[in-house]
Amino acid sequence: MSEYKELIREFDKIRSYVRDFYIYGFKTREDFREKSGRTYDNQRRRMESWFADYIRFDHSGHKKSLFLTLDSSRMAVNPLYQAWKSKTFTDNDITLRFLLSDLLWDGQPRSLEIIADELQENYCCLLDTQAIRRKLVLYEREGLITKVKQGKQYLYQWVRPLPHTHPSLIPALTLAVSFFQGVSPFGFIGSTILDFWNETNRYFRFRSDYLIHTLEDEILLPILNAIEQKRNILLTVKSTRTRRTDTFTAIPLKILTSTQTGRRYVCARQEKTGRITSIRLDAVQNVQFLEPDENYEQYADSFRTIFPHVWGVSFGDAGKSRMETVSMELLFDEEEEAFILSRLHREGRGGTLKRLEPGLFEYTCRCLDAGELLFWAKSFTGRIRAFRCSNPAVEKRFWSDMNMMQSFYLTAEEDSGNPDSSKNVQTGETISHEQT
Repeated sequence: MSEYKELIREFDKIRSYVRDFYIYGFKTREDFREKSGRTYDNQRRRMESWFADYIRFDHSGHKKSLFLTLDSSRMAVNPLYQAWKSKTFTDNDITLRFLLSDLLWDGQPRSLEIIADELQENYCCLLDTQAIRRKLVLYEREGLITKVKQGKQYLYQWVRPLPHTHPSLIPALTLAVSFFQGVSPFGFIGSTILDFWNETNRYFRFRSDYLIHTLEDEILLPILNAIEQKRNILLTVKSTRTRRTDTFTAIPLKILTSTQTGRRYVCARQEKTGRITSIRLDAVQNVQFLEPDENYEQYADSFRTIFPHVWGVSFGDAGKSRMETVSMELLFDEEEEAFILSRLHREGRGGTLKRLEPGLFEYTCRCLDAGELLFWAKSFTGRIRAFRCSNPAVEKRFWSDMNMMQSFYLTAEEDSGNPDSSKNVQTGETISHEQT
């Protein structure tokens, strides 16, 4: 039986559990059926250790559910960063980390053989040279060590940190890094830098900070690299609804972030269908690099052509790029409800606004998927005089929602007193300002 350990080696094993506890905190032990109960217990114990100040419990009968309560406006740092800082290590990892930094701190370049000899002579530590080489290569990749070739051998030299080489620069950088760790992707890097400098974020609080984004950064990084290198990638995606896992080849084109929900998406062209689709980053389980695509610029140009006509993240059915038109008439008091006009200008996303008469405006928008516009359009309920769409299914859905809303809000007394008030509006008839 494997022993429980708080530290983890692979982040993807903990990612889904942290997300479920944060977003779906009402789940109990029995709801986590994809892994064994022991796996759930181990992951729960890890999170109780990492996020002790933010863990809460709820009891329903004999069942207990665990959830996270986080308020970004009261936090100096994202608590979820702690999951990134809990990577496991071996005895050799921690030994070499301290001994190599102490040995090379004087800044003198040394060869691998000299380093191995001095580790044995100064610290009585006898290690295989290949293990030392692998660690030096890792530190070079992380920017801790520089390597230069001298004759037939390589010399390794420790890079002195900024607090020692530029002490006057740190106060200004602390301000910048404090801001970076709160607002940027890969913010946990900024948090780690502050930890290394023994500094804390004393300057910034963010009211609307999507803390959960840090769980997706391990997926975001290879996708951004693939975009930069114009590569195909093999995506493993697990549906957030059906929980089914699919694998397919695609070429990533752009990353989108919803200003309403905070969800992040990758816009990618699927190789099999040739369709551009948007995939939620929190549904991507794994990203694998494939070969570069020589037609990348052609796909990117096509994407840039149609992207201005995307209302949210949907590119329409079957990738046909067929435009759909939505038109709605809004009736409101221009003086008392000037904010309505302001919203239409600010949130219209490329639509056109025409003043038909005082207090009556017609908003028209052409987009690839009119269904995405419905949630925004229905936020004007009470002022909509007419709604039309070139896609009959979208128009039918709008009137169906209006009719359902009427059934929720109209009382039996109103129904009996006004026979027309319960009139079915699914037929697409114009609904009056009083009815809405």
